[in-house]
Amino acid sequence: MQPSDTPLNEENAALVERLTFALQAAEVGTWDYNLETGYAEWSPICKQLFGLAPGASVSAATLLAQVHPDDREWVALANQKSLSPDGDGQHNITFRTLADDGQQRWIHAKGKTFLNTEGRIVRFSGIAQDVTASVDARQQLKANQERFRTLIEEAPVATCLFVGRELIIEVANDLMINFWGKDQTVIGKSLREAVPELAGQPFLQILDDVYTSGQTYEAQNRAAELPVNGIAGIYYFDFTFKPLRNAEGEVYAILEMAVEVTERVLAQKRIESLQRQVLTSFEQSPVAIAIISENELTFQMANPFYGELVGRRPDQIVGKPLLVALPELAGQGFDQLLRQVIATNKPYIAKEVAVDVLRHNQLETIYVNLIYQPQREVGQDDPDRVSGILVVATDVTGQVQARQKVEESETRYRALSAELEQQIKQRTQELAASNEELANMNEELMLANEELAESNRLFTRSNDNLQQFAYIASHDLQEPLRKVQSFGDLLKNNYGDQLGNGVEYLERMQASAHRMSLFIKDLLAFSRISTYRDRTELVSLMDIVNAVSTDLELIIEETNGVIEIDTLPVVKGDKLQLGQLFQNLISNALKFHRPGVSPLIYIKTRQVGARDLPATVKPTRASTVYHCISVSDNGIGFDEKYLDRIFQIFQRLHGKSQFSGTGIGLAVCEKVIANHGGAITARSRPGEGAVFSVYLPV
Repeated sequence: MQPSDTPLNEENAALVERLTFALQAAEVGTWDYNLETGYAEWSPICKQLFGLAPGASVSAATLLAQVHPDDREWVALANQKSLSPDGDGQHNITFRTLADDGQQRWIHAKGKTFLNTEGRIVRFSGIAQDVTASVDARQQLKANQERFRTLIEEAPVATCLFVGRELIIEVANDLMINFWGKDQTVIGKSLREAVPELAGQPFLQILDDVYTSGQTYEAQNRAAELPVNGIAGIYYFDFTFKPLRNAEGEVYAILEMAVEVTERVLAQKRIESLQRQVLTSFEQSPVAIAIISENELTFQMANPFYGELVGRRPDQIVGKPLLVALPELAGQGFDQLLRQVIATNKPYIAKEVAVDVLRHNQLETIYVNLIYQPQREVGQDDPDRVSGILVVATDVTGQVQARQKVEESETRYRALSAELEQQIKQRTQELAASNEELANMNEELMLANEELAESNRLFTRSNDNLQQFAYIASHDLQEPLRKVQSFGDLLKNNYGDQLGNGVEYLERMQASAHRMSLFIKDLLAFSRISTYRDRTELVSLMDIVNAVSTDLELIIEETNGVIEIDTLPVVKGDKLQLGQLFQNLISNALKFHRPGVSPLIYIKTRQVGARDLPATVKPTRASTVYHCISVSDNGIGFDEKYLDRIFQIFQRLHGKSQFSGTGIGLAVCEKVIANHGGAITARSRPGEGAVFSVYLPV
């Protein structure tokens, strides 16, 4: 070595030292294989990457043995290819090593071959680096992406992912694609291109706004024109547009989730239509009706007939307390009567009540048949709490005034007759004049009687109109309810797994529709009985009770009920109505049984003379002897202080959350018995069952 070479060698040595330090700091291993001498040099880091000790003596075969068995074959082929004269001399592979202790590493090896002047490979050198962390990260990212895609594709609701402002459809499940009326070819297309039906609708702009603002957008019951499952039309959806952000916090995609709620929306619209029909029936009722709340006696509703009766439009009184809306009623006692009904929970019924009202800017006295019926809020915990009062008033002013005229005429006639009788001897000469006056009075009396007859006819027609109103309203309201229930069943059966929490709302809707249907059916039955026409025939009560028991066979089996029946008599009456009587009595005995106690029902009969009837029993037709049929049970019973309530229409002693029903059944029973000239009463104690006694003329 010449002296002049020393600085250069020192510089090269320093460079090698720095390079070695840099490789060690980066945990990069090196190798160098001299093909001419067969000598191979492996850095300690390189040995460690293959799971070997830094000082271990190794060969190429030793290192290959440390390669993961699944990668070993193709790594050997890659090495051979790099050393092949036909190759490009480049070596760039990533593989796994497996140490003796089971530790697995991902290694990235990169190197090249060197040729001599003759073009032969003489050397093969390169580096090796542990890339386990980056490979694991890529694999985790890929797995996360696959899980996210699977989550969208398997989601129970329609879901898709739009990427970029162009809203490229990266993934969409079948539910969403079916909503669009498309197939898998939409993947990779922009939403505008894939679903041209959205043009002219607001959704593309809403998505663009979400992408710009980064704010989630939610909507319910939103209409969209789409070819869902290939059928074009207007459908309704609940949906969410949620922006997704990258690591820099920038929006890069939007996740959409949608649930079709078309049936629910249409069902709600049908219910609203039905409510409007009920309100229209209220407005068009042929009698004056109002609802007054217990809070400050405020008018909640009033129909036009009521407004006409009190000389105001309904909108002039609704929302106002009684004495604010109708100040002329102050001092007439109606506010005290209303508060008494609220306090006692008992209806107030009176006929020909005189009322001073301001009509046409003039105080007038009118006469009304008045009903104050306490109302209870549906579903409240306290079944006795009065939430308001139903006011029903029938104007009978004409009838009362006609009768008063008759009474006045009769009074004058009696006074004149007495005077004539006392003075007939002294005033014989005035007999002709008196007779003429008497004739005039008779004529006046006849006219007054005609007016009274006309008033009675009008009153009878008013009652007939009211009966017809209840009958027609019940029939006309049944059909919309059947459709609500039918469409609700279709919605639940066909789309119940897509509705999520909407199933609970649907079931509530179905339950409400079912309760209203039962209410209307019971109201119709009551109306039919109220319009009863005498249709008597010989009816076997034994056959009636056996038929009812057969109809109730399912509930008898479900409750393990037992019914014991005496030999019942044959009576004159209406077979259909008597069937309704025992249907209600027996079904009530089954329904109101104690929890965990099988119902036991006894139906017995005996004859009772008219003089032996209980004091409270007042048959509507006199007879010397009565059949007494008693229906007793071992159910929950009731407090006899409510005895006067249980036979009133719409009266219930229990909340609907405990026992179903409309509060009409026992009112029907009382009406049937009254139609047959009899009477019905009951006795009971809470928890000790009840006995209902029916008295029918023999």
